[in-house]
Formats: sequence, structure tokens, C-alpha cells
Amino acid sequence: MSDNKKITLDCAIVGGGISGLTAVHALHTMVPDWKIRLFEKSDRFGGILETRTGNGLLIETSADSFITDPPAALQLCERLGLEKDVLPTQPTGRRAEVLFQGRLRSIPDGFQIVGTRRLLPVVCSPLLSWKGKLRACCEPFIAPRTETNDESLAAFATRRLGKETFERLIAPLVGGIYTADAEKLSMAAALPRFVQMERSFGSLYRGLRSQAKKTRGSNSGSGARYGLFAAPRGGMGQLLTKLAQSVPTDTLQTGAEITNLTRTSDAQWQLEVNGTALWTARKIILATPAFQAGKLLEPHDTILAGELRHIPYASCAVVCLVYDKKQFPQPPESFGFVVPAREKRQILAASFASNKFPLRAPEDQLLVRVFMGGATQESILEYQDAKLAEIAASELSQIMDIRNLPHFHCVTRWPRSMPQYHVGHVERIARIDLQVARLENLALIGNAYRGVGIPQCIDGALRAAELLCGEKKS
Repeated sequence: MSDNKKITLDCAIVGGGISGLTAVHALHTMVPDWKIRLFEKSDRFGGILETRTGNGLLIETSADSFITDPPAALQLCERLGLEKDVLPTQPTGRRAEVLFQGRLRSIPDGFQIVGTRRLLPVVCSPLLSWKGKLRACCEPFIAPRTETNDESLAAFATRRLGKETFERLIAPLVGGIYTADAEKLSMAAALPRFVQMERSFGSLYRGLRSQAKKTRGSNSGSGARYGLFAAPRGGMGQLLTKLAQSVPTDTLQTGAEITNLTRTSDAQWQLEVNGTALWTARKIILATPAFQAGKLLEPHDTILAGELRHIPYASCAVVCLVYDKKQFPQPPESFGFVVPAREKRQILAASFASNKFPLRAPEDQLLVRVFMGGATQESILEYQDAKLAEIAASELSQIMDIRNLPHFHCVTRWPRSMPQYHVGHVERIARIDLQVARLENLALIGNAYRGVGIPQCIDGALRAAELLCGEKKS
């Protein structure tokens, strides 16, 4: 369009992942008369969310669900008319396992990421030595930390439950979620509810027990809070499609990379698209990775750009494998397993996707998603896709005694897609907020700031839309 410069958008959104799509949907709902346009540089919307279907399979190449507490994702599904299509996890198998001395062992019932609400299963677990069990069971009697400065997951978990529980249970569980280095991961940024639990109850044990009474069963099982997870029947792609369909088709543009961003004399934003086309917008939302936002904002605020560039990112790969159930001596009944670093394996975790949700694979087949790379094993991603698939299948075969190779596999790489919330992240975000406010008519959203989960990304997008259009979230 040759006269793009003459058209002034009320708001431009850069980035078409879940955050950008939520923002454009929210703005269109709040101020339907606004001229809005979303620019996505790739040929599809969704960012790191992607659903593939075919041959009776529904494959998620990254996140396969969202947590319903906080409720932002669930509420968005309801507003889009998806409430009847949102499925909870399967009621059976709501537990995770951990690899220990080459064998899969159940995570103690009631153990949830960083703490436990039941002591007897910890005592009975073969995962810990008697010394480790005793130390873990002392957690209710460990005095809460009085300092308010941030600390790493490793420091927090070791202080409360001991080194053995941290290494054998907590580090692999959190690593499977954040693909992070536990020695660097910020408790305040990544796991604030456990920090608050220690402050409020004096112990994680008492806090988790209190929480379990309030939720009345949704915390049943071990590992993650599987009872609180849900997903659309058609996968995360169904949510993305609904979001895209909720706005006029000419609002969304793929194949549109923002190659330069300038300010006009009247404090508006001018966007250069693919090096040629120019658009002008009164307000702008950057829903890109932090380092890309930093590059665009460098000419306008070097301090802000520096803070954004210093948010580190890790890369990962998801290898999806499909087996006939008869290839297993005993088909797995859990939702998946995590792998401690001490096991010296080349995978971080595996999820039995077709156990977790219905309609993900034919009844006689098992869909397994294997996670590789992350902050602690990034060098493995130097291998070609075929080698990654070979390693994933080999590791599963050794761990689960699977007969023969999978009859289907696909490999998806996510380079620099996992922001790392290192110690001090909360303070960095506060500094970023200060600089953003000084620029005016600008918002930053995405998984780099206040949570990597889908609900946190959705909530951040809604708040940004409200801020820029002057509305308040009910």
C-alpha cells in the first residue's frame, strides 16, 4: 500500500503469538472503532504455540495446556465461546515420575514442584536416602527466611528441604517447566507463590496443606498441579484460531517484519515494514522476544534497550514420537517423567501426551513428547533433527524397555524462545517499567516479563490493552 504513511493507526501490535493475538482481540473488543493492525514476521500466527494434526494425531510442538489458576486463559476461552471445548486432564494418571538410578519412580504423592503437603509418602519413597528423608521432613520446623532479597531456586530449595531433595526431585521438576539452571533461576520471578507461602505460613508444608483444603482435590497427584490444567479439545491451535477469527481479517498481517521504528515530531510511532512500507501509529505494543524489542527501541532509549537485551534466553527442542502400545512391556500410566542431571541423560523430560488428554492419538497408540536442550544442555541442539530424534528414541528405549523404533517422529526447534528468569529479574522488570513509562504510548508484553505461562501472557496482554485505551479490567 503506497499511502500507508497517510493512514494513522490507533494502535500497532508487533508480534503474533498468544500475547499479540490477545492484545488485538482485547483492543478490538474495548474500542471497536480503533484502527488496529498486528504485524507478524513469520507466515503463521501463534509464536511458540503450534498444533499439528493428521493420521489421528493431535501434536503440540510446545505447551500443550494452560493452568486454570490464575484464570486468565480459562476466562479468555469462555469469552471466545470455547467453554464447552475446554477439557481437563484425564482423571487417571495424574502423576509424574522421576528417573532414579535408571528406573522410573513415582514422585511422592502430594509433592508439588518445590514442597510437599504429605510427609508419609516422602518417608516411603525410594528416591531419597534416610538422611534425605529426615532432612525433607524437617521442613515444617525450618525457620522462614527473614531477608527479602531474591534468591535462586537452588538456594531456596536446599535451605528448606535439603540438598538431596533438591537434586533428585525439585531441580528436575522445575527444569522440565522452565528449561532453566536452578542455580540461577529466581524464586521471586518464577515461583513467587512458594516464597509467599514461606512468609505467610512459615513452611511450605503448612502452606500446601492449607491450599489443598481450599482447592478440595484439584491438587491431587504429584509433580505439577495436574488437576488445574486444561486445554481446548482441538489443542492450543483452536484457541489461536478463535482469537484470529475474533477480529477483522485485515487487522492481521503475516510476513511483515518491523525493520525500523522511529518517533515522529508529534510523539507517534512510525513502523518500517519489510524495509519499505511505512505505517504510523499513535500507540504501539511490542509482543516480541525482549532482545528483539530492545533492538527496535535502541534509538529511543539505550537504557531500556540494554535492560531488554540482558534478559537471557535458552533454546530447546521438542521431539514427538508415536508408538504402538504393544511395543511397551507395560504401557505407561502416568503423565510423564523428569530426568535429574545426576542421571547423565540427554533428555530433560518426557510427556505422555495421549495419557494426559483424550483424542491426542488413536487408542492403540501412545504419543510421547520429549524435551531436549534448555539452559543446561543447549549444546545437544547442535545435532541435526534426525540425530535428535534418534537420541530421544534411544533414551526412551533404554528407560522404558521399548521394543523397536517409533513409527512416527517429528522434531521442532525453538531457538532463543525460553526467557530465563535469573535472580534479580523482578528488579530488572521494575526498571524496564520505569523506562517504558517515560516513552509513552508504548507497552511490552510476552513471556519475558511476568511469567512464562499462557495465563500470565494473556493477563499481561489484557492489562496492556487496558492501559493504552484507558479502560480498566473488571
